[in-house]
Amino acid sequence: MKERAIVFIDGNNLHSGLKECYGIERIDIESFSHAIIQDRDLEGIYYTDANYVQSINPDYYARQQEYFSYIRNIKGLIFRRGYYNTYTRPPTEKLADVYIATDMVDLCHRDKFDHAYLVSGDSDYAPAADIVRREGKKVTNVYFDTKKRNSYGLIGHCHTFKNITQQLAEQHKWIPK
Repeated sequence: MKERAIVFIDGNNLHSGLKECYGIERIDIESFSHAIIQDRDLEGIYYTDANYVQSINPDYYARQQEYFSYIRNIKGLIFRRGYYNTYTRPPTEKLADVYIATDMVDLCHRDKFDHAYLVSGDSDYAPAADIVRREGKKVTNVYFDTKKRNSYGLIGHCHTFKNITQQLAEQHKWIPK
């Protein structure tokens, strides 16, 4: 029997890394998820992000909404939406990390996966990864390994690390219709 995998994606973190490292704005989440889990059964994709503040950058907001429209139609994808706190300068994203961490722990305890793929460089996920590992599940951190972006803070908390290379990003680049 194949291992069951769930991919957990911090959308804002991934978007920022793609843009900073490779000049790519978005990737095809479905094909990317299948590529990173390889021969495991994809049980679901949990994607978190927040609507950017439209008044700050209307063009970016419009492109982001077009992308959100695309990902909401992916079968098996659960979209969790945070928000931007506009009382801080610059505005800061809220709730995305909490959604991923709680979904990882909840789905682990409900035995919904054997292998979690965490697509983020944020070390705030370390406690959730520790719980998942303690419960006998595997955690692979999927992120960049560059001077600009990395997830070194998660290394001791995950079983393995999978690098988002420029080739992988280009291969799964999302092109709006």
